[in-house]
Amino acid sequence: MGSHPIEPTDWSFECVIGSDCGTNGSWITTTSQPGTVRLWDSETNWSDFNTAAGAYDWESLDTWLDLIAEHQPRAVIYTFGHVPCWISTAHCDHKGWGDGHSYTASPPRDLTSSGSRTFDAFVTALVQHCSPAGNCVTDYIKYWEIWNEPDLTENWTGTETQLYDMFAPVIPIIRNNVRKAIVSTPAVCGGHTSWITSWMTLENTNGRLSDYYGFHVYLKEYTPEVRMGMVQYMLDTKSANGWTTTPWMNTETGYDPFTFTCSTQYTAEDCRGQLVRWHVLQYAYQGGGGGAFHVGWFNWDSISVGGYDTYYYTMMQWLTGATFTASCTNSGNVWTCPLKEASGATALIVWDAVGDSQYTPASEYVDYRKFNGTYGGETIPISPRESVPIAYVPVMLETAIP
Repeated sequence: MGSHPIEPTDWSFECVIGSDCGTNGSWITTTSQPGTVRLWDSETNWSDFNTAAGAYDWESLDTWLDLIAEHQPRAVIYTFGHVPCWISTAHCDHKGWGDGHSYTASPPRDLTSSGSRTFDAFVTALVQHCSPAGNCVTDYIKYWEIWNEPDLTENWTGTETQLYDMFAPVIPIIRNNVRKAIVSTPAVCGGHTSWITSWMTLENTNGRLSDYYGFHVYLKEYTPEVRMGMVQYMLDTKSANGWTTTPWMNTETGYDPFTFTCSTQYTAEDCRGQLVRWHVLQYAYQGGGGGAFHVGWFNWDSISVGGYDTYYYTMMQWLTGATFTASCTNSGNVWTCPLKEASGATALIVWDAVGDSQYTPASEYVDYRKFNGTYGGETIPISPRESVPIAYVPVMLETAIP
C-alpha cells in the first residue's frame, strides 16, 4: 500500500468465450492496450485443460501463451475455476457448455482437509507447462486469483473451508515455480462480505495464502460516484479483518454484468464519462495510497463499440505514470481529483456529475486536456483563473511541466 504511480499493468482486459480475440488466435484490435490480460472464461479453466486423470489438453493455453509472448510487455492474471466433471462430486450431463454440463461447481471427490491430489497435480502441470513455441507459464503468468466468485453457487457449492483446504497445498507449488508470484484472494461479488470475511478468518487462523484482496464490483445501473459506496463497503470489510495494509484489486468490472452495456437511463456522453470516472475514483481512493492496484474490464468487446476505445486510450494516456496526491472530493455535483503526472506537472481531474457547468481553476493551471473522440484528446491553453467548461466527461487541468 502507499501512494504509487499507476502502471500499464494496473489495467486489464478479458476475451471471453465467443469474443473476437483470444483462442481464435487474434489479439485485441483496439488502439487502447491494457497492460494485463485476465484469463477467465477464456477457455483456460481447470475443466478445459484437465480432461481425465493425468491427461491434459493445453491447446487453448498454448494459443494464449504465444499471443502474450508476441505482445510484450504484458502481465497475466490466471483465475482458477470450473471443476472437471470426471473428478467432481456432482453429475454432468455433457449436453453443451456450463455448470452441470461441461464442468461443475462442486468440490472434487478426492478433496480432504489435506487438499486434492488431482488439483495438486493439475496446478503442478500448469505452472510447469510451456507451449510448443517455448513460451512458458512461469515466464508470463505472475498473478494468480484463487477461484472466481465462489460466493455464487454457480461457481462453488463447497464451503469456504473446503476451498481453503484445496488451495493451501497448491499456493506453495505456484510460489516455488513462479518467481515473484502474486496471489489474490478468491474474488467475490460486491456486497458479499460474509463469504470473504470467512475466508480472511481462515487465512488469519491457518496461514496467509494471499498477497492481494480481490473483488468484483460492476457499475450496474449506478453512477460511479454512488457505486464507490460498494467499493468502500468491501474495503471496510478488509480493514475490519486486519487486512488494512493489504493492496486490493477490482479484477472484474464493467457496466452491467449481464448485458455488458451502460444503463439506458444515461446519455451516451454520461456513459463515456462513467468509464473514466469509475477508474479515476478507484485509483484515487484515499489519495492513491489506499487506491486500487488493478482495475479489470470484463468482456473487452464492449469497449470496441460506442466510441469507448478512444476514451479508454486517452484515460490510460492521462493516468499511466501518474500518482494521485489526495482523494477525490466533491463540492455539490463538481468533483476534483489532484494528481502528479509522470512529467512532474501538477494536475487536477474535474467533472460535473449531473451535467454542464463552469469551473474556475487556481491561477497556476496553464491548460486543460479534454476527451474529444480522438486518440489522445485535445489540449487547450488557458489564462490564469480562466473558467473551463465541465460536464459528465472529466477534463484534466495541468500546470507547466517543472
